[in-house]
Formats: sequence, structure tokens, C-alpha cells
Amino acid sequence: MGKMKNGILDAFSGTIGRVVGTSWRGVAVMRSKAHSRKNANTPKQQEQKAKFKVAADFTQTIHDLLILGFRDQAVQMTGANYGLSLILTEAIDGTYPDFKIAYDRVKISKGLLLNVEGLAVTSPKAGAILFTWTGTDENNREKPTDVAILVAHCPDLNRTVFKSIGSRDSMSGELPVPKFAGKVAHTWITFVSANGKFIANSEYIGTVNVS
Repeated sequence: MGKMKNGILDAFSGTIGRVVGTSWRGVAVMRSKAHSRKNANTPKQQEQKAKFKVAADFTQTIHDLLILGFRDQAVQMTGANYGLSLILTEAIDGTYPDFKIAYDRVKISKGLLLNVEGLAVTSPKAGAILFTWTGTDENNREKPTDVAILVAHCPDLNRTVFKSIGSRDSMSGELPVPKFAGKVAHTWITFVSANGKFIANSEYIGTVNVS
């Protein structure tokens, strides 16, 4: 219990109601009493923590890509945090405690550029993924020189490889993934204008067995 010797304006020590009196460097200070956290680890909170861990473990592998991919959407947060929030709300499957990433619903970029059509992935040689496409509908923003960003993620390794390879009019690009040899990889593609001003909505292509 706290005590005041000289009335309400006097310094005090201890606890009176929701107020705690103490001293810091010789100065009397007061602070509100900490709230009890009896329900700090409820089943709902455990579920959210488990979802967050699955999403965070994945997004850490594409952190720099998300910063670029969501630079126009991120308001008072980084693109990486925006991408993480999308995965938490749109791309988590399963029930507690067995949550997993729904890779086909993962977005790695949002923008005004159109993506390409006729997308396919193969692995014609060891440790490499070949991305191919047939073309695109174009408006005033799309240019043949738009740079392709090829992305592959290996769940077994929780590792992502992404690189700017080729252009919109090259119709193909080969992504080296030597550590993915013999494993399954999920793939995406997006495009950035040559001047860096515009970016496309990413497209999930599918899985490929890496040779």
C-alpha cells in the first residue's frame, strides 16, 4: 500500500489504486499500474503467432524483392511489411498448428504494367529453370525493353532466388538455381520498366522439378 504524508500534492511510494509511486534519480514519479495479462497466450493468439511465423519465414527469403514490388502500395510501412500482410490475409492454408503457404496466391508485386501471356517453366538442364512466354497485350506503358524479374522458391530449403534476366520482347529467360537441383520449385514473374518507374502485377506460373 502507498502512503502520502503531506496530502495529495506530496510525493508517495508504493501503490494507490491504479497509480504506482516511485523515485527515479531522486525525482518522484508516478506511473499507471501495468494491466494483467492473464489471457496473453489464448488459443487465438497462439494461432496468430503460428500463422505469422510461417509467413515471416517465407517473406524473409524475398525481403528485398517485396520492397521493390510493393513500393507504391506501402504507406507508413515497408514494401516487405505490406507483402507480409498480404500473405497473412490471402495466402495461408491449413489449421493450427499445421499452417502452410498457398504459393499460388502469393503476390510479389503490384503495379500498372501488364504482365505477359503464355507463361511456362521447364528445367532443360541441371540447376536451371527456363521461363518462357508468348507476348502481352500492351497499353501506353508497356515497352519491349521492360525488364523481366524471374523468381523461384524451394520450400524444402526455404530459399528464394530472383534475378533480372531478359526483357519483355526476349520471350524467355533462364534462372540459375544450382542449389535447387533435384527439388521442386514454385515460380513467379514480374516486369519493371527500363526507367524503373513502373512495375507489373506478378504472375504465379506454377511448380517445376529442377533437373
